[in-house]
Parts: sequence; structure tokens; C-alpha cells
Amino acid sequence: MPDIFELLPLNKLGAREDKQTSGKINFGLFLPGVSEEGEYELFVRVIHEKDQFLQDIPPMDFEMEHSMDLDYGDYWSATIDIEVKDKLKPYSAWGTPGKYVYRYCLKSPKKQEFIDWIIDPFAREFGVGKLSAFTLGTNTMCGTKMSWNGKSLS
Repeated sequence: MPDIFELLPLNKLGAREDKQTSGKINFGLFLPGVSEEGEYELFVRVIHEKDQFLQDIPPMDFEMEHSMDLDYGDYWSATIDIEVKDKLKPYSAWGTPGKYVYRYCLKSPKKQEFIDWIIDPFAREFGVGKLSAFTLGTNTMCGTKMSWNGKSLS
């Protein structure tokens, strides 16, 4: 057993908004033993929080890519662009700033349907039930001046 444990690289795990490009979200997940060699496929299923209970607006699935991390093994990642032009219905909130919920879906070679509801263990936010979440547009709030208006404790 090693004397020093390495910290997980949180800069490549969970859902993270790209600081350089508005609307671009990066996802990353370690799934040891789940690889393309085993004919597995992994998807991230995303929907705007305001659309999640509208039956005629389904979540969007984005395929993830597999690679091997030298320290931690099987790593899956995807980068998606969330743009208004891609929304399925005119009244959908897709592409607008706000909270989006997501989960991972695994396709096994032994089953036709998805193994659904894999929550992101590296999520920084959560939605209703078993959903992970991220907030699109948080970069626009950087530099906002906040002030304290409460009573002094002394």
C-alpha cells in the first residue's frame, strides 16, 4: 500500500462549464472495469430543469468517449455544446442559462436497453431525486460585487 495517496483529478471529473466557451460543458467519470473492449457504451443524458417534467420534451443523450487514465484506469468523457438552436420544442428552456440535470446511462453488450440512473459521484450540484446537476451561465456572474447588509455582531 502506498504511503501517499494521490488526490483525484477533480479538474476532469463531474460536469464543468468551459471557462473559455459559453455553453460548452465537459463531463468526466471514472468507471473501473467498464471499457469499450467489453463493448460497453456510456451516454450522458441531459435536460434543462424546467423541461424535466414536460412529457413531450425528452432529455438529450450524448455519447461519451473512453480512454485509459494511467493512474486510475477506465475514464469516460464528453464535451457538449448547449445552444438554443438545438432545442426540440420552441417553448423548451434548452440553451438558456439555468440549472440542467443529468445522469449517466450505460449500454451493456448483454442487454438491449440502457442501464439507467447512474448518478455522478463527482457532481457539484444535484437536482430532484437521483439526478446530478450543473448550472449553465455561472461564468457570467463572476465579478459581481456582493455586499453584506446584516447587523454587526459586536
